[in-house]
Amino acid sequence: MLQRASRSGLPVMQGGAGMFTASKPADRKVVPDDPGDRTMFKVVYVVLESQYQSSLTAACKRINAGQPDVAVECSGYILEELRDPENFEQFKADVKDANIFIGSLIFVQELADKVEEVVAPERERLDAVCIFPSMPQVMRLNKIGSFSMATMGQSKNVMMDFMKKNKPGGTSFQDSMLKLVRTLPKVLKFLPGDKAKDARSFMMSLQYWLGGSPENIEALLLNLANNYCTGIADKGLLGEVEIKEPEVIPDQGIWHPVAPRVFEDSASYLTWLREEHAPAIGLGPDAPVVGIVLQKSHINTKDDAHYVSLIMELESSGALVVPTYTGALDF
Repeated sequence: MLQRASRSGLPVMQGGAGMFTASKPADRKVVPDDPGDRTMFKVVYVVLESQYQSSLTAACKRINAGQPDVAVECSGYILEELRDPENFEQFKADVKDANIFIGSLIFVQELADKVEEVVAPERERLDAVCIFPSMPQVMRLNKIGSFSMATMGQSKNVMMDFMKKNKPGGTSFQDSMLKLVRTLPKVLKFLPGDKAKDARSFMMSLQYWLGGSPENIEALLLNLANNYCTGIADKGLLGEVEIKEPEVIPDQGIWHPVAPRVFEDSASYLTWLREEHAPAIGLGPDAPVVGIVLQKSHINTKDDAHYVSLIMELESSGALVVPTYTGALDF
């Protein structure tokens, strides 16, 4: 509910904000240090794995540090934690007091049942429910204004029909969603004004989520609060705030923690690696090369400390590293 608040040797290589996952939901709860008289909104999330918890934590801290009129409290759960009776009871209590619920990759049947059991009775009261790729019974909980997937798999739905027809064959989930966002105006013109706005908000929310960085997640939360949270949207408390557009990295690429960008082809990466990076770390261009394959979600959420450590170890042993990633490992 809304409330009024009364290397050694390689110093440039550092991990992102994620580090390693806290093991208890209470350890990752975010509350504002100095809420003052700002209006507070509450977020609860359930995700399959740990990657997104660091971005969500950082995003909430950014909001609490930077917004003069609103503050956020956030409670997060890794999906498997809901098996624990104590965690499940706390999850129920958190959802009963939340404004926004976010879920992603909920594909375990008995745990999907638990999420549905808790969120479904609160759905109408919640200001927004964002469920990203999950089992249909959970996806049907989506609610952003007038946008709903309540009839998913049960009857004709203009939006769902459009998504099915426009999903490109042989491409990644993210690429499919990017195409949908670009072609969304084709279907929005057939929807009433409020439905078009809310459908666009859902697709934008999905893009923010796929972007994954703290900046993207911050924009996701601010956008939802600005448009849907009672006590914030109706009072225009975020009306003057500039909310950034989603920023996503390619679904496949070559990433290095000190490279200036993600590379989409090996030739340009190897040029940077041999001509710029190798001399900087004292290796010759003929040093052995080691390739590794990474998950994209750890990179775009900046939960990358373990990747950075591995690359540092390989380089300190005299090897040049080609760290490729793909979003296909995330689904």
